[in-house]
Amino acid sequence: MNIFMRIWCFAALSFPVSFSVTDAMVADPDPVFYAMNEELNRSMDQMKIDVFDPPYYINYQLRHHEYMEVAGSFGALTHSDHQNFRTLFVDVRVGSQEFDSFTPGSHQLKSHQIIPLDDDPEVLRRALWYETDLRYKQAIMNFLRKKGRFISGVEKHNLADFSSGNAPIEHIDPVVLLPEKIPEWESQVRKVSAIFKSAPDIEKSQVKFRADRFTRYFYDSEKNKIRTSRIHYQVILEVWAKSESGDSIHDQEPFYFSNINNFPSSDELVEKAEMLIEEVGRLQSATRMDPYVGPAIFSPEAAAVLFHEAIGHRLEGDRLRQANDGKTFMKKIGAQILPGFLSVVDNPNLDSFAGHDLLGYYKYDDEGQKAEEVVLVDQGRLKNFLMSRTPVLGFFRTNGHARGDGQKRPMSRMSNVIVRSEKRLSPQQLKTKLIEEIQKQNKPFGLLIEKISGGETHTGTDAYQVFKGKPLYLRKIYPDGREELVSGVDFVGTPLSMVSKVVATGDDEMVINGYCGAESGLIPVTSITPSILLTEVELQGAHEKNLRRPILPPPEL
Repeated sequence: MNIFMRIWCFAALSFPVSFSVTDAMVADPDPVFYAMNEELNRSMDQMKIDVFDPPYYINYQLRHHEYMEVAGSFGALTHSDHQNFRTLFVDVRVGSQEFDSFTPGSHQLKSHQIIPLDDDPEVLRRALWYETDLRYKQAIMNFLRKKGRFISGVEKHNLADFSSGNAPIEHIDPVVLLPEKIPEWESQVRKVSAIFKSAPDIEKSQVKFRADRFTRYFYDSEKNKIRTSRIHYQVILEVWAKSESGDSIHDQEPFYFSNINNFPSSDELVEKAEMLIEEVGRLQSATRMDPYVGPAIFSPEAAAVLFHEAIGHRLEGDRLRQANDGKTFMKKIGAQILPGFLSVVDNPNLDSFAGHDLLGYYKYDDEGQKAEEVVLVDQGRLKNFLMSRTPVLGFFRTNGHARGDGQKRPMSRMSNVIVRSEKRLSPQQLKTKLIEEIQKQNKPFGLLIEKISGGETHTGTDAYQVFKGKPLYLRKIYPDGREELVSGVDFVGTPLSMVSKVVATGDDEMVINGYCGAESGLIPVTSITPSILLTEVELQGAHEKNLRRPILPPPEL
């Protein structure tokens, strides 16, 4: 899994109605929900093949995506686009809640369904009909294979396959509208990207503005009926260069938010562009360091990656039903997995923190269940898992954390992960404590990891239970307080070992928004974390593909 945005226009969207008004339509004037209701009822009542029963559960999820994107490089536009498209996810289950057709990966067969943008209910019904038929047949095949594995003894468990959901709800948000910003954005992108003309060592650069509006329609055979609508904004400044030794350097300044009032000003973006130029210049001459084991401070951004990869993914309950998962924490409920001064909470109900928008916010998950705050770790002790409607040992109900990209089967995933500490120090006190640890261990230096360019983890038994991150800004901290920028290493560790070495945190919590890619697709997530001090971190040599710097200087701009 890899980790790496609100003008709310509360005007209801007027849907074009191109069909006669019937009694059913008077009951539900929304053509999307009308089509879903008609086709779902027909399928539940009449879909049957040979000796097999009709489905016992169906859900439909249609997402309408609209995005605007403008990008530029060195003062010229490279991309300006405004697009609409829709995606459809259909889940069909046969059998019963105790034993049904679901297995991890059982929704992998892809269909290239054509989803109409027009709200023509009959055309929508046709798309739903085709996809439902496909998923019903697939469910029967999965059910037979699964039953065969149980009969042969290859697979067995005493857990139900699908837990009971919460009481059915109906929640209809107004459909928000994107602002008309492309001409203004094009001018701003040209202005900001032109700043990189002054930096001949930067080989490529990009400034990108993007707004994504996604409206989700969810309807299932339990009569959950949900429409949510939200806009996420991205502003990303990024540059590419090479170090003196030929190592590739990629740095970026991202902004993620959902309130357009939080859009950075042109002056702020120009300042960030100039800062990127300076920082990349320093990275180009950074000293390559050797592998290292010793104490280190992780900045809030680096700590966010650590907790997301080492802890968060391993507390996603659906993984505990996967035969090849390492199940790091499955039998550790009540056990101490973090130092006693740390607690970890996941709360999808928070839409902002300290004036910052949280990308991980949502009201209802992708199984139509109300989002709940979950205390995962309380004073170091494991208390809970992130749950979908797939039960795991000791946890039999959802807490509203089933999430997906609208095309892949939802699974339990993180939303807004908050790390809380009862042992908070100021940045200077944390650095002083690092120096004390350096001297205690008789190390020549410690480390300050300020920025991570990426993180990943493996939770399956087919790989080592490790996670790794690639520091971008890495500083040696000497016992006398001197700092030296270095490069050329990745940090690596095993989850239980590394997080147990946290001895203090800062008082500098930061909101880190981003996107996480895993089995159920790329989804928006947030971490709220402070700096942390670890008594031991292992860094290994980074594998880099070296290329000589350009032979000729760039043409003048």
